[in-house]
Amino acid sequence: MQRLFEAFEAAGKELFLVGGAVRDIALGIPEEELDDLDFCTNARPEESLQIIKDANLPHYDMGIEFGTVGAVLHGPQEEGYPKDCQVTTYRSEEYYRRGSRHPEVKFGDTIEQDLGRRDFSINSMAIDGAGNFIDPYDGLEDLRAGLLRVVGDPWETLAEDPLRILRVARFKGRLGFDVDDDLFQASYDRAEHILDISRERWLQEMTKILRGAYFEQAMEFLYDVRILGIVLPEVAVMRHFHDSSPVHHKDLWAHTIQVVMQTPEDDGLKWAGLLHDIGKVWTRRIDEENQTVTFRRHEEQGAMLFEGIARRFKLDRATTKRVEFIIANHGRPAQYNSQWSDAAVRRFVRDMDPYLESILDFARADVTTRFEERRQEAMERVEELTERVEQLEAEHSLRAELPTGLGNALMKAFSLKPSPLIGELKDVLEERIMDGKLASAKSAEYYVEALRRSPPDFLRDGSDGGNQG
Repeated sequence: MQRLFEAFEAAGKELFLVGGAVRDIALGIPEEELDDLDFCTNARPEESLQIIKDANLPHYDMGIEFGTVGAVLHGPQEEGYPKDCQVTTYRSEEYYRRGSRHPEVKFGDTIEQDLGRRDFSINSMAIDGAGNFIDPYDGLEDLRAGLLRVVGDPWETLAEDPLRILRVARFKGRLGFDVDDDLFQASYDRAEHILDISRERWLQEMTKILRGAYFEQAMEFLYDVRILGIVLPEVAVMRHFHDSSPVHHKDLWAHTIQVVMQTPEDDGLKWAGLLHDIGKVWTRRIDEENQTVTFRRHEEQGAMLFEGIARRFKLDRATTKRVEFIIANHGRPAQYNSQWSDAAVRRFVRDMDPYLESILDFARADVTTRFEERRQEAMERVEELTERVEQLEAEHSLRAELPTGLGNALMKAFSLKPSPLIGELKDVLEERIMDGKLASAKSAEYYVEALRRSPPDFLRDGSDGGNQG
């Protein structure tokens, strides 16, 4: 970092560390944990690029049209180097056109001007090459007070970029800070303008919110200022939902918050935690006579609702498939008991592949009962299932593995033509492997001979398979 400061000083240009790294340094976060190194300068983008080149620093063009040049800083590995950084020309204005992910910018001339157009006071500080803080908007004082406050008029600040309301929630969730009264009111008043923001930016902020140590506070803020009901009404309706039932049942809102907090640091699992029970709102059935409440098939309902959420937030295909699978199957591990045969465990694994590990991780996070004995029993059940899976895997008998070329061997051995019947024969073999009647990962001849010894009825009868088997 010092080398970068010296390069700009030698060129007669100003350079300051700005943004989240400055805030984190003020909070006492060690340098090796800083992964968000942003710098500001009065040099124009082309000048910055030349200065970085002349200093023989690795560089890349990551948005020069927006005033930003990228560089790679090297240093001690124990301090987290190498680190990417961004050097951006001072800005006097920055705003987003409706639906755009890229800002419209106007360059500025002073560090104070640049800091003044940022969102929160705690993000509107800078550090120079000598380590001195530049803090024209009292960000350090707000850090000490644990307060989120914007620079300037909050209604104008949120009008410039309504996504900042989600950023309020993100920082509240990360730091646990209070929200300034005017900022809270402005967030409430401007809530519907979040619809002007691209869904990709919604996704980026919501994913960060899900990681927060004070996640519950962030969600309560989003609910109270109306944002949650606009971007995720499927989640918003869970708050106070249990109060509408004459028969007591689990508080879905509190349960959901706890599950998200208990999931590993994995974005897919976090999203699954947030959404896994959204189907319960619409599948609840109350039997006042017997004082029972059921949520039959809420997993399927939740998975269906998630399809719309995935499109709304423009989740990538891989994440969408994984989260939808977890929502649809999150109740399966709870069905396990010690009486399951090895064949039942194998079938469970077959049904859960390729998301077995995710399902088991989620099952641990989904245990939220306040009764310690029940909690211990639930966790032991998941761990026992995990151990049995691991044992069968160690014995190389967990999954049914059939050899390449088996289809051709079956057609030749039984004088068959390409048809669904070949797939049905493979299904028969897989079931026999699951039941422990056949070994896995043997030769094609091994499985052909097994079918000759004990052919399925549809093969013995000369049937074309159809829907039989």
